[in-house]
Amino acid sequence: MIAMYDSGLGGLSVWRAVRAALPDWPITYLADQAYCPYGPRSRDEIIARALKVGHYLVSQGATILVVACNTATTAAIAALRAELSLPIVGIEPAIKPAAAMSRTGRIAVLATEYTLASARVKTLLDDHADGVDVLRRAGHGWVEQVEAGELSSERTRALVRSVVEPLMGENIDHIALGCTHYPFLEPLIREVTGDGIQLYDPAEAIARRVGDLLRQHGCDSQGDRYYRFITTSADAGEMALRLPQLIGRPYPVESQPLD
Repeated sequence: MIAMYDSGLGGLSVWRAVRAALPDWPITYLADQAYCPYGPRSRDEIIARALKVGHYLVSQGATILVVACNTATTAAIAALRAELSLPIVGIEPAIKPAAAMSRTGRIAVLATEYTLASARVKTLLDDHADGVDVLRRAGHGWVEQVEAGELSSERTRALVRSVVEPLMGENIDHIALGCTHYPFLEPLIREVTGDGIQLYDPAEAIARRVGDLLRQHGCDSQGDRYYRFITTSADAGEMALRLPQLIGRPYPVESQPLD
């Protein structure tokens, strides 16, 4: 079983890519909505949640764990790998391909403040963006709007425009999305950028990595495909309401507080 988790519903953008790449595999997705968003929380708190979620998903039969959250990857993936004995895949802003493909030498990264300020992003910039100007911008309120299912409301449109419009005068040609919630706002981002700017969503690369690791470890799906959805919120109905909107069809949602 492929296990995935995020602070909330953003990781469903990665779920879509993993399901498309590995259609025969069962997938369990856990949204830690009781603690969403992770961005304002301390590193210690994010690590504690990651370990609690990780141990729970292992107890449910996880073969591989996908941390479908940039903030959790930044804060907690080292702790998860030290404590859990299964392959673990994290996610990070697609700075490397965006910088490599830039013609203007100027790109932007959109992510949470926590991710943008992280040592991991600094390392990515040092390793892959030498000679490229990288404009780092936080999508304030974007996570909350996706969680609320407001993908096209005027408030969401205004929040997206407030961040993206100022970039249009900066001669950028690529934007790396550094939060798994942000791909759900791509249509609103495109309203501002048009088709002249390339958007990089790392979800497909993550799906390829999951497939590679499963093959390397000699794992197969055994033909037992199912999709399971879990929220740590006491109210599973809210997540159930969002699934058709975000992934195209309804599924039952279980509540598992993990307190």
